[in-house]
Amino acid sequence: MSDAWTRLICLGLLCGALWHPEAQAETPLHIMTAETLVILGYGYTPPPYEANETDLQGPWQTVALPHALTRQLVPDTERSNALGPPTVVTWYRLQVPAMPAPASPRYLYIPRWKTDGQIAVYGDSRLLYQSHANIFWNGWNIPLWIAMDETANAVTPREILIRITRPRDSGGGISTVWLGEGVRLSWRYHLRYLLQAQLPYMSSAAFLTAGFFSLLLWFRQRNNSLYLLFFLVSLASFLRTLHYHVGENRLLLSDEWFSWLTVNSLFWLITSVHFFLNHLHRCPSPRLDRGIIFITVSLSLITLPIFTALPDIYRLSPLAYIVLMVMGTAVGIVGFYRSQRVQSSDGKLLSGWCLMGMVFWLYDWLLQSNYIDIEGVYLGPYTNFVAFLLFLKIMFRRYLGAIDQVKELNASLEQRLQIRETELLQIHRNQRETAHRLTLTNERQRMMQDMHDGMGSSLRTALLEVEKGRISATMVADVLKGCIDDLKLAIDAMEPVQADLLLLLATLRFRLGPRLENAGLTLRWEIKDVPALDWIDPRNALHILRILQEAFTNIIKHTQATEIRVATGVDKDYVFVTVTDNGQGFDVTQKQDAKGRGLSNQLRRAESIEAEIVWDSSDAGTRLTLRLPIKRELGI
Repeated sequence: MSDAWTRLICLGLLCGALWHPEAQAETPLHIMTAETLVILGYGYTPPPYEANETDLQGPWQTVALPHALTRQLVPDTERSNALGPPTVVTWYRLQVPAMPAPASPRYLYIPRWKTDGQIAVYGDSRLLYQSHANIFWNGWNIPLWIAMDETANAVTPREILIRITRPRDSGGGISTVWLGEGVRLSWRYHLRYLLQAQLPYMSSAAFLTAGFFSLLLWFRQRNNSLYLLFFLVSLASFLRTLHYHVGENRLLLSDEWFSWLTVNSLFWLITSVHFFLNHLHRCPSPRLDRGIIFITVSLSLITLPIFTALPDIYRLSPLAYIVLMVMGTAVGIVGFYRSQRVQSSDGKLLSGWCLMGMVFWLYDWLLQSNYIDIEGVYLGPYTNFVAFLLFLKIMFRRYLGAIDQVKELNASLEQRLQIRETELLQIHRNQRETAHRLTLTNERQRMMQDMHDGMGSSLRTALLEVEKGRISATMVADVLKGCIDDLKLAIDAMEPVQADLLLLLATLRFRLGPRLENAGLTLRWEIKDVPALDWIDPRNALHILRILQEAFTNIIKHTQATEIRVATGVDKDYVFVTVTDNGQGFDVTQKQDAKGRGLSNQLRRAESIEAEIVWDSSDAGTRLTLRLPIKRELGI
C-alpha cells in the first residue's frame, strides 16, 4: 500500500472520531474555587449519611483550587486523649451551576486528594462516596471517579461537599475538580490513573519478576553476587513503589508497619544500589560502606513499630527523606568517581542516573510536603522504571559477556584439546614405533638365543666330533635332523596359537612325530581339553615347545624306550602336561646336581614362564610333569 493511501485512511479515521456522537457531548465543568471550613477535633468519626447544613455553621473561607497546606517537618508533640489523636475535619463546598439534562451520565473527577485520613463526598447533602482504606496510606495517589446521576430519579447536584478528616500535623489538600459526562471526561481519569498508579505497578512488577529470575540464577551460581544484588534492588524498588498504587482498599498491614516498610525500603534500595556499584567498579570504600550500612540498619531498627515510645516513621518521613537524599547523593558521586577511574561505563551510567534520581526525589519530596502544585505527577516511579531498564541493560551485557567468555573458553579449550590430541597422536605414533622396534629387537634376540642354545649348540657339538674324526654318517644325520626340528619349531612358535595349549601340542606332534617313528618309538596321545592360557604368546609358546622337545630328545638318545605317552590334565590353578617313557631311568638328584645342559635349559625355560617341572624316574621309566599356571599376574 502506497504512502498516499495510508495518509487518506488515517485522515478518514480522524474525521470519523471527530464526528462521533461522543465528540458532541457537553464541555466538562472545571471547578477551580471552593469554600472551606476547618473544625478541630479528636479521633476519626465515620462520616454522616447526610450532610446537615445547620451543623456546618462557621467561618467559611473562599480558596483557590488546588488547595494545600504545607506538611510540618517536625511533628506536633500534642498527645492523644480518650477520644483519639488530634485531628482536623476540613469541609470543601463547591457550587455547581444549573446544567441541562445530560445525554449520558455525569461523573465527578478529582485528580488527587492529597492528605492522610478519610474522605467523604456529598451531592446536595446526599453521601455519594466514602473511603474505606487506612488512615495514612489511603490511596492518595489514586484519582477519584464518582458517579453523580446513575441512580434512578437522580439529578446532577447543585452543591458538592467534600469532607476530609486528617491528622493535624500531616498537612493536606485537594486538587481542582472536574464534573461532566463520562464520554468526555473519562480519558482524563484513565490517563491520570495510568500515570499515577498503573505504570508504577507494572514497572515495579516487571522489575521484581526479572529480580526473581536473577535470584534463581544466583542459586545456581553462588559465586556471582551480582545476581543477588540485582534481586535485592528489584525487591526494594517494588516495596518502595507499593504506596503509589495501593491503598484504595484497606491494606493487610497496619499503617505503622506499612509506613516502616515503604519508607525504609528507600534506604534499602540505596544500599543495594551502592553495593551493586561496588561490584561494577571493583573499588569499594570501606568507610562509606560501613556508614551506609550503619544508617540503614539503625534507622530500620529504631523505627520498628514495636518501639511505641518513639515517633513513628511516617511522621518522621520528611526528615528521613532528607537524610536519604544526602546518602543517595554521596553514593552517586563516589560511584561515578570510582567508575570514572576504572573506566566502567556501566558504573558511570548507573551512578549518573542515581544522581539524577536524587533530583527527581527532591521534586517528589517537595510534592509530598505540599510545597509545589499537588496535581503534579510523582517522578520517583519513573526513575525506578528507567533504573530498571538500566539494570536490565547491565545484566544483559553481563550475560552476553559471560556467553562470550564461555565461547572464548570453549574455543581455547578446543584449540588446546586439538593441540593435545596432536601431541598424543604423535606420542602414540612414537610409542608404537618404539614398541615395534623393541618387539623386533626382542624377537631377534629371542631367535638368536634360541638358535644359539638349540641348533647352534648341536652344530658346535657336531663340529667338535668332526674335528676329532669320531663322527659317523649316522651321527651327522641325527644332528642335522635335530637342527631341522629346532628350526621348524622356531618357525611354528611364531604362528598365533590363541591361548590354545592343545593346538601347540598338536604342532609339536606334527613336527616330531616322524622322528619318533624313525626312532622306533610308539607315541600314545592322551590329550584332554584344558582351560585356555591367555598368557601364551610366541615367546612363551617356544619355551613350552623347547621344554617338551628336550624331553623327547633325551628319551630318544638316552633311555632306549619303546613307548612315549603324552597326557594333559587340570590341577586347581594349573594345567599339567606329562611325558612318560618306558625306558631306563636315571638318578634325578644326581642329574640336577650335575647341572646338565638339557635339564638346566628345561628348568631355565620353565622358570621364565612361571611354570614348574618335576621329574619322576625309576627302572620302569621316567615321567616329566610340566605344570603351567592358568592365570599369570604379569606376562614375561
